[in-house]
Amino acid sequence: MKQLYTILLILITSLVLSWAIPAVVRMATTTASRYPFVYYSVLLQRFLIRETTADNKLTHVDTDGNPYTREQFDSLTPLFSYRQLMLTNSLPDTIRGVPVDPQELRAKTFTWRYNPRLIHTPALPLYFMYESESGRANLEAPEDVFRLRDRIEFIDKRTNTVNTAKSALFQTALEEAGFAFPAQAVWGNLSAKKPYDIGYFTLDSRRRLFHLKMVHGEPYVRNTHAGDSLDIVHVSLLEVADRSIYGILVARNGTLHSLHTDDGYSLTRFDIPPINPDAHSVMLMANLFYRMVHVTTPDSLTCYVLDAATLRQHDRPYIVHAAANRWYTVARWLFPMYLTFSSRHSDYLQPAFKVQFGWSLVISHLTFFGYLLILRRKRISPRHLPLRLVNATAIILFGVPGLIASLLFR
Repeated sequence: MKQLYTILLILITSLVLSWAIPAVVRMATTTASRYPFVYYSVLLQRFLIRETTADNKLTHVDTDGNPYTREQFDSLTPLFSYRQLMLTNSLPDTIRGVPVDPQELRAKTFTWRYNPRLIHTPALPLYFMYESESGRANLEAPEDVFRLRDRIEFIDKRTNTVNTAKSALFQTALEEAGFAFPAQAVWGNLSAKKPYDIGYFTLDSRRRLFHLKMVHGEPYVRNTHAGDSLDIVHVSLLEVADRSIYGILVARNGTLHSLHTDDGYSLTRFDIPPINPDAHSVMLMANLFYRMVHVTTPDSLTCYVLDAATLRQHDRPYIVHAAANRWYTVARWLFPMYLTFSSRHSDYLQPAFKVQFGWSLVISHLTFFGYLLILRRKRISPRHLPLRLVNATAIILFGVPGLIASLLFR
């Protein structure tokens, strides 16, 4: 019985140390990947790279390595630096034969970001239903919130009671539009600091995407039919100034799509390889001519430039490889297997074993042989063989954490 307790202690201690020791080592050795700022020059027709060096100096070069001053960088990227150029009266009258209007430049310029945390983060399922056609310059917060799951219910914020009349009105509109309860997801922009409101997009139980908003106090519900061809995992709503698109859709297979504001809710796919929605980050920088899409993976940053009208690739992508992370180097040598509870791509606790057999496995075997040398003077009786097998397994699988556990309870 005592041997059984010892085995259990070794296993439990090995598991705890296989989480605690790598966590401490990770904090001491990890280095964040830092990438330069990359922007496509409409005048040079190539990417320009702005980066801060180790001695805190700002450099500007193109893909051929040609250096530029900060002022030259501003002049070569007028769609990005138009505010600075307006300040110095240097904004050109035309760009590639197109007359330049600062107001149009602002309307066509917007950014969008995607991070896996957007689909792996707990959210409070209460939403504001703004009036989409209020006729006011600023949006006004409503007196109630709504929840949408098995049915839609509007709840007064002051009395915490359900507004049955308003709830029934929207419930009937959803049912008449063919919405199948329960709702699987709801996406919207709850902030009132936006130029206008386009409501919400929601998936029904059949994974169909519906558009829901309030117009003059009445419900507006439409089936976008985007879910007919896509398995959608995320929708980002963009209240862009020119009202050309509703937002960007991320499909489960990793493709990105722009959802347009025409009557048919048409889709245009981004001409880039599919991303991994659970591990890759995306940044979109839009201007009058192009859509620059930066895809960040654990290993690299890939910059694409797409035509604004067709979303087809305009030029070859530019790739920046990530610098080596010391944590991964150390882990490959010390920890054949370790336990982790968190991920930088999620806010949920996700217990998982990370396995990376390689040189760490060789070192763990050498560690085990060293452990045997420590005990070489002791004769191993047959009844102690199970304990020795557990020691061997813990050391070989977990490396240093297993060795420490074995020495504590030898």
